[in-house]
Amino acid sequence: MSLDGLQTCPHCRALVQSNTCSICGKSTFDEVAAPPPAAKPRWSDSLNNELRKVGTALFAIALLAAGTAFVLTRPDTAPSATALPPPVSTTSAVPLPTTSERPPSLVGGARPTSGFLPGVPREVAEALSPWDTPPPVDLVSGLLLDESLDYADDIARVAELLADFPDEFVLAPLDPPEILTFDGVLDADQLEATQPFAARTLQRTAGSTPGASTLGEVWLIASGGSTAGDAYLAAARERWNREAAIDLFSPEVGLRLWLLGSDGTTDLWVSDLDDDAMILVQAPTTADPAALADVLDTWRHTQL
Repeated sequence: MSLDGLQTCPHCRALVQSNTCSICGKSTFDEVAAPPPAAKPRWSDSLNNELRKVGTALFAIALLAAGTAFVLTRPDTAPSATALPPPVSTTSAVPLPTTSERPPSLVGGARPTSGFLPGVPREVAEALSPWDTPPPVDLVSGLLLDESLDYADDIARVAELLADFPDEFVLAPLDPPEILTFDGVLDADQLEATQPFAARTLQRTAGSTPGASTLGEVWLIASGGSTAGDAYLAAARERWNREAAIDLFSPEVGLRLWLLGSDGTTDLWVSDLDDDAMILVQAPTTADPAALADVLDTWRHTQL
C-alpha cells in the first residue's frame, strides 16, 4: 500500500519509498513471518492447581461419606453363643438369718415395739438409736413435733373450752382413743398431752343411745396466746382453709359452717369457736348441718 510514493513495509510496518526497507532491511517481496504465539496468562497454572485441590477435597469427602454410610447401614453380626461367658451361680453359701434374728426393716416387715418412725433425728452425743421412742407427731404438719416448743398455756385453753361445753350436748372420749389421719393412726391421748388439740365424739343428749345420738367427731384446736400456740393455730387454719370450701351452711348472720370435703359417707365441716379457737367436725353425710350449727351456737354463748 502506498501514499504519495510511500508504501508500508510488510515486515515492520514502516513507511518506505523503495522495495527494500531501510528500517528492517527486508524486501517487500520477502515472505512475511507468522506472528509469534500469544503468551499464556500467568494465572492459568495457579487456577489449575486450585481446581486440582478442590477436586481432591471433594473426592476425599465423597469417600468418607461412603465409608460412614457403609458402617451405619451394615447389619449387626449375631453374637455367638460360644463367645458368651459361662453362667455364674449367685446362690450364697451363707445361710440367711431366721425371721426372729433379722433386724427391723425401714421398708416394711417387723418394726420395733417402741414406736420407731423413719426420720427421727439422732445426735451422736445423745446416742439415740432408731429403736428409741421418737417425739410425737405434729397433727397439723404430719412431721415430728418440735419438743422445744411450749404449749402449756395453749393446752390449758383447750381444757377451758372443753369444760365450758353446753350441757344440752355431750362430748364423749374417743373409743378407741385413736386419730385417723393420712399419716396413719395417732394416739389421741398423746396428742392432747403435747399439743393444743382435743378430739371428742359429739352426741345429742346425755341420756340417748351413743350409736343413735352420735353427730360426729369434733376436733378442737386453740391458742392460749403464746407464740407457739398462735403459730400452731395459724398452721391449722392454713391446712384446713375455709376459702377452699365446696359449700357453706349459714342459718343466721355470724353463724357459718364451711364444708371442706366429702367422700360420699363423711362430710368435713370447719368453723371458728372464737378468734383463738377453731373446730373441725367429721359427720356422716346424713347428719343435718343445722344440728351442728345449733351445737356451735350454744357453745359460743357459754363463752359470753
